[in-house]
Amino acid sequence: MRRRGERPLGRTPTLASILAELRDKGVRPKFIYTIPTVQNPSATIMGVERRQKMLDLARKYGVPIFEDDCYAELIWEGSRPPTIRSMDREGQVIYCGTFSKTIAVALRVGYVVADWPVLRRLMPLKTDGGCGALEQMALAEYCPEHYAGHVDELRRILKGKYDVMTGAMAEQFGASAEFAQQQGGIYLWVTLPDSVDTDKLAQIAGAQGVAVNPGSDWSADPDAGRHRIRLCFGHASHQQIRDGVARLADICHGEFGVPQRGANVER
Repeated sequence: MRRRGERPLGRTPTLASILAELRDKGVRPKFIYTIPTVQNPSATIMGVERRQKMLDLARKYGVPIFEDDCYAELIWEGSRPPTIRSMDREGQVIYCGTFSKTIAVALRVGYVVADWPVLRRLMPLKTDGGCGALEQMALAEYCPEHYAGHVDELRRILKGKYDVMTGAMAEQFGASAEFAQQQGGIYLWVTLPDSVDTDKLAQIAGAQGVAVNPGSDWSADPDAGRHRIRLCFGHASHQQIRDGVARLADICHGEFGVPQRGANVER
């Protein structure tokens, strides 16, 4: 992002000061990008009050918000918050969604919701020939009668896999791994001790058949994510999750000496 002249805005509480700083320098950001519902990789859900504050700041400084809501259907606990787009009355928000997270990964069909002055500028920039007509027709046939039931079942399945993943992490890593309780998503954001370099861990684990995402790849500040990993449980079976976490714990212990215990056994 920095190589392209983009600047991550970080957490919402710092947004006002950063926008003010840029204004004083005569710079107006192109947009504010956010995944407010089941954020990637933290899986956090932004509260309504913070959504309103972000929208107010966007209006104050004349910066559009690009709201990426690709994971919003994957909430298995609590109610889905209103979109920032639904709170907008001035055309400040560009909203996008997708069916690739809910129906099929290979189904690369998404959509944008925005006021016409924005859409008419976006449409000429689409250079891939458009989404396939067959996929769109299949979705149009499937969704009215089947989509809601399918998503309900998907949530149940993902919640089960999340429980298996968190249980396996607690069993194999114990207090060496920290993670927050989640209300949705397909991934777990884990913090390991400072002695663990997750860039190195991901490389070694990958060579041994255990795929994890190093935190540096998912952080605006790579150094801040150096001791974190993103574990995806969306596709794996329950047994694959248990086996993978156990193997990851063994690899981590072999390279960094943690965790010292796993499944109540001293390593």
